[in-house]
Amino acid sequence: MAQLISTSAQKIRALSDPLINRNCDVAFTGGKFLCLQGVGHIARQIRIYDRPSRGYFTLEWRLTELYIRGDKFDFGGYGRSIGMIGRSRQFKPAGKGGVWDWDDPTIAGDFVVQVETEVLPLLRSIDSIEKIVTFILSQEMRGYSFNKDHIWMCLTNAALGELAIARKHWNLITPSFRERYEKQKAIDGEPISDYLRSWVAVGEALQTGDHMTLAKLLWENERTEADRFKLGRHWQPTAFPFQKAAIPINAAGGPDQQ
Repeated sequence: MAQLISTSAQKIRALSDPLINRNCDVAFTGGKFLCLQGVGHIARQIRIYDRPSRGYFTLEWRLTELYIRGDKFDFGGYGRSIGMIGRSRQFKPAGKGGVWDWDDPTIAGDFVVQVETEVLPLLRSIDSIEKIVTFILSQEMRGYSFNKDHIWMCLTNAALGELAIARKHWNLITPSFRERYEKQKAIDGEPISDYLRSWVAVGEALQTGDHMTLAKLLWENERTEADRFKLGRHWQPTAFPFQKAAIPINAAGGPDQQ
C-alpha cells in the first residue's frame, strides 16, 4: 500500500517533481518554493502556498531581492514583485479564477502546463539584475510604489552602481536607522542587530564610494537571505554592475563571474 502524502512539503514536492524532471533549470528548494537555478542578486522563484484548512493552494512567481537584508521581524527578501497564476482556461468555471484544489485530479498536469506556459518564459527572459529591475519598475502595484520606497531604491541603485542616487535615498532614511542604531548601542549588554549593523556599514561605504566594501556588504546580505530562503546551494556571489569594468576580484574578495 502506497504511503499517504500528508505534509505540505511532501505534497508540494510530489506536485513539482514532473515539472523539475522536464526543466533542468528548475529546482525544489524546500518548503513551498521552487527557483530558477543560477541564483544571483535577485532570486526568480515560484511559490506554492498550501492552505490545508481550505483544501487548496495558491501559485505565484516572485522576484526576491537578496541584497536587501530582512530584519528579525521580517521573513526577509522584499519579493514584492509577484504574479498570481490560476488554472488553465478549460478548468476555470464560468466567472471564477480557477482554484488549485488538492483533491482535483487534473491539477498535476495543469500545474506543469501553467508554469511552463505562464511562468518560465517570463522568468527565463529576465536573466540579469538590469533586466529584472527594469521589469520590476514597469509593474504597477496598487497602493505601493518602488520609486517611493527609499530602502529598495537605495540598495537597488547601490547594486546597479548608481551610487549618487543610492546616496540620495540613503540620506532620506539615515535619521531613522541612526536613531535605532544609537538606541541599541545605549542598552548595556544588548548586541547590535546584524540588520542595523549592516545598514550603517552600507551607508558608510556609499558615502566614501568604497566599491569593494560595498560589494562585500551586499554579498553578505545575499548570503543571509539565500540561507533564509534555503537557496544556499543555488546562490553564488556574482559581480555587481559597478564591478564589471574593474579588475577581476580574486577568490579572497569575491568572484568575477557574471
